[in-house]
Amino acid sequence: MTQSPLQLGELTQLGHYTILSSIGRGGMGLVYLARDSRLDRQVAIKCLRTELIEPHYRERFKREALLLAKLNHPHIVQIYDYLETNEQLALVMEFVDGQNLQQHLREHIVSLAQRMKWLAQIAQGLAVAHDAGIIHRDLKAENILINKHKLAKITDLGIAKSQDFSGTLTDHVTGSYGSMSPEQAMGEELDYRSDLFSFGILAYQLLCGAHPFGDTENKLQLMQRIISHPAISPLKKNPDLLPEAVELLGQLLSKDPDNRPDNTHWVAAQCEKLYQIMAVNPENLTNSTQILPHSQTDHSGVHKRKKNSGRVQEHSTFDTRIAKKSMPLSQRAKIYIRNNTITLAFIGITVAMLSGGLIWKLQPPEENEALTENSTNEPYSQAREFNKGIEALKLFDRPGSLDTAEKSFNTILSHTPKNAAAVAGLSLAYSYRYITDNEDPIWLQKADASAQQALKLNPQLALVNVALGRVFTIQAEHDKAFAAFAQALTLEPTNIFAWRGKVAALRSAQRYDDAIQLAQQGLEKFPQERFFADELGTVYMDQNNYPKAEKAFRLSIQLQPDAVYSYASLYLALESQNQPDEAMQILQQGLQIRSSAGLHSNLGLALFVRGDYVGAAAAFEDATSPSKGNPANYLYWANLADALRWIPGREAEAQKAYQKAVELLTPLLARRKDDVTLMSRLALYSARLDDGTRAEPLLLRVIALAPNNAYAHFRAGLTYELLGKRDAAIAALTKAVELGFPLKLIQAEPDLLVLRRTSGAF
Repeated sequence: MTQSPLQLGELTQLGHYTILSSIGRGGMGLVYLARDSRLDRQVAIKCLRTELIEPHYRERFKREALLLAKLNHPHIVQIYDYLETNEQLALVMEFVDGQNLQQHLREHIVSLAQRMKWLAQIAQGLAVAHDAGIIHRDLKAENILINKHKLAKITDLGIAKSQDFSGTLTDHVTGSYGSMSPEQAMGEELDYRSDLFSFGILAYQLLCGAHPFGDTENKLQLMQRIISHPAISPLKKNPDLLPEAVELLGQLLSKDPDNRPDNTHWVAAQCEKLYQIMAVNPENLTNSTQILPHSQTDHSGVHKRKKNSGRVQEHSTFDTRIAKKSMPLSQRAKIYIRNNTITLAFIGITVAMLSGGLIWKLQPPEENEALTENSTNEPYSQAREFNKGIEALKLFDRPGSLDTAEKSFNTILSHTPKNAAAVAGLSLAYSYRYITDNEDPIWLQKADASAQQALKLNPQLALVNVALGRVFTIQAEHDKAFAAFAQALTLEPTNIFAWRGKVAALRSAQRYDDAIQLAQQGLEKFPQERFFADELGTVYMDQNNYPKAEKAFRLSIQLQPDAVYSYASLYLALESQNQPDEAMQILQQGLQIRSSAGLHSNLGLALFVRGDYVGAAAAFEDATSPSKGNPANYLYWANLADALRWIPGREAEAQKAYQKAVELLTPLLARRKDDVTLMSRLALYSARLDDGTRAEPLLLRVIALAPNNAYAHFRAGLTYELLGKRDAAIAALTKAVELGFPLKLIQAEPDLLVLRRTSGAF
């Protein structure tokens, strides 16, 4: 934020706030940077113009300030205080270290995906204001601040009007002439839908690089166009804009407020879904420059498009004729979605469009119009490649995302071999490969080597320390991991990967209370980040708190409907609460999205519990398949072995599968010596292989380390039964049930059949 020294006669002190510099001037007055001497922090103070300070405004201004102060959202500038003297009215606000959106776009190259992400953030903040009955009335690029962490924050709510008040702060129409709605321009009564029209103008400018009603300095002419003229088709300005984005713009820019969306949260959700589509396959989106690239134009200024056939109709919102083609949306989506995979976000938009009725018909791109052409022709940009890699890392469990991340970071290194951030990014990509369906020791080795190299290049980068922390977590060196994440958060307090990594490290170290607290803080700070919901659910599962686990995983699916880990985990939570039918439904929903080792494994578990051992074995074979699952995961091999044992003639295959599980598990336990889950499983698999000398010492250590772990006691009981130690088996299983282990899973375990019959227990 631009600062200028104080001029003679300007404020130097206001209450316990010391004025440091002037940082802005707006329609309502001056904005200063100040130091709060009580809380020792920087704040921004907006002082109302003296000519606006009349007696009948004071009370209303104070009441609205109190209302605004209740808005607490990461994408709204927080109001801290209200100051009133005989000469001055002022709002004390959060100081945002950055630029307004207009300045930022003028000075930075910004991808289309990032622009859509900002729109989602702005809509989220706007929805919270609307819920409180507050209308912004002047939503425009100058009133959106972009902080140094690239988060958008709505500001200048000082002229907002509560719906509880009939008056306004001034006697004239408020708002900027280029961003107001038709009803605002005509001085009519407003509601939140006026803001949605202004948001539509802002979205059009961000996505199309122009004003929807034409660029003119004549205020009256522009206001007249807003009132009576249709908007210019966004496809004239950006022919490659996603059809779903065009649809949303058309609704937002409707002249009639009744034709605009009736829920700002819905608008935010649509923007988030569009961002997810763009983020999955950013190289297919042509815009990544300060000004959006336009198609070639002829001398008349009309943008040329390839000829197409189809019926043409006039659109009621945009002043253009758009051809309708018969290509279905599902086919058109293949252009935009990697590997021809349609995400649930895209399906949701499609269903909404088809069921709600299109306001106008959209022209899909020609089949021979490749949207990736510009990605090979545009000049190299290190910033663009790095942002592309980072956004792909955030979606690490989506197919192809890690490929995209590695490609971007390697591209940077081909130009700048000693770029520490790119090396750290590669380390994170390798770490994510190791913990997902591609688990293989080579990925951990590469992650470790890359993190160490990045540390040598620049130890003062937050991302470098995050990469180190990730590797230390996998290696169960938790103290080192915590130190690395602490350093990362010191260097960059809002680094999402540092927050993610620290929560995962706390869970790995079984510091469950700390993990829950930090994950909950993460959800508050990053409300759209489903990772923290996943971590909460996983911790609750470890604690046998299945209702809370279910709630967390449902939230994760709500935030990101195509993250299959959440479906696999929700299945376990529901099964553990004796809800088998709903659990199977969740599994099927996940498998409809895409193939996943975890989902196939859980399907195998579900069939195994139902006594369908052949079906279970087939599902576990998919889980260990290189094409559908993960052959490097010991647990999937053990599950396969469990199923094969009960199929006549396949006992030898079962023993081989157990041996494979032991081979994969042994080096893991060597790195994580106190992990009771790994220990109890290795004991169980050893008992399956008749290796009692290895199994018994492991069991004793498991019980000593985890006296309250229900799953550990269950595995111990099953292992003791296999070793012929019935009394120890009953004691361990009884303890497991007391700790919350589902009784039906004990009753479904074939190896415990004799124990149940002869002992009468369970």
